[in-house]
Amino acid sequence: MSVKALVKAWNEFFFAPVSPLPVAVFRILLALLAIADLVLLSPDWLAWFGQDGWVSMATVHKLEPGVRINLFTLMPPGNLWPEVLFWVFLAFTLFLLVGFMTRASSIAVFICLASIQQRNPYIIHPGDTFMRVSAFFLMFAPAGAALSVDRLIRIRRGKEGPEIAPKSPWAQRMIQFELAFAYLIACWWKSMGSDWVDGTALYYVWHLDQFRRFPVPAFLQNMVAVRIESWFTMAIEFSLGVFVWFKELRYPVLLLGLLLHLSIEYAMNVPLFEWALLSAYVLFVDPADLERAMRWVRGRFLRRAAAVQQPE
Repeated sequence: MSVKALVKAWNEFFFAPVSPLPVAVFRILLALLAIADLVLLSPDWLAWFGQDGWVSMATVHKLEPGVRINLFTLMPPGNLWPEVLFWVFLAFTLFLLVGFMTRASSIAVFICLASIQQRNPYIIHPGDTFMRVSAFFLMFAPAGAALSVDRLIRIRRGKEGPEIAPKSPWAQRMIQFELAFAYLIACWWKSMGSDWVDGTALYYVWHLDQFRRFPVPAFLQNMVAVRIESWFTMAIEFSLGVFVWFKELRYPVLLLGLLLHLSIEYAMNVPLFEWALLSAYVLFVDPADLERAMRWVRGRFLRRAAAVQQPE
């Protein structure tokens, strides 16, 4: 392949306009995850992020020195402003959910996510990091070009037609790369450890009482099954990093990833981790397939609503 052909393929992959529907659905899913995160954090919000919280600002500065995106460093003493931040964060997350002032809302959500993760880095997991990085790229994506209040306003003002206009997908591609890279890194680190290579790793995972949610069936805990599960996990992660880019293999690979994460969600209590990664799967779905699925759901909903409204 010539250099000219490579440059053309690069430009088409990153910049050739495509439907913004997948990234709009991802915007909705990310907003729902952020709302769920706030709900889970709300009972102990001041314990995590207040002035007299369990982790002091001095400890945070020692742990991660330098300039950070952290609104808490700008707040006056007291717990009033941390409480205000909670409600501001929630408001902009709701705006992002419905697609109102989408660009500004996505910027605000990213800054708030970064701030709470910098304020208390001891309570975050890789799913939180994935959400933060995804929110960063979402700021540059046409996230309000579909399924949004912003689009309805543009249509009403005559600035946009009924058809969703294609947009440059480069920001969407970056989130896709982020997801694929996360799986490849996970597979790589597993391959560096003897427990994953010899297939015994999941034996220890299934016996982590502090993370246990529901009991794993006994037949999945014998050593033959554990070895198969351990190696299969690595194979799925590698596939989600590599084979997901091949159109013919994409949906089977995504299905395997879905089953993997649902099984972990069943067995282990790591809040929102699985759903944070699964949310980005929609970015790999062909827009035409996504539109057909949405039409099917809408049709089922309308038929059910019509059946309910029919007089007996």
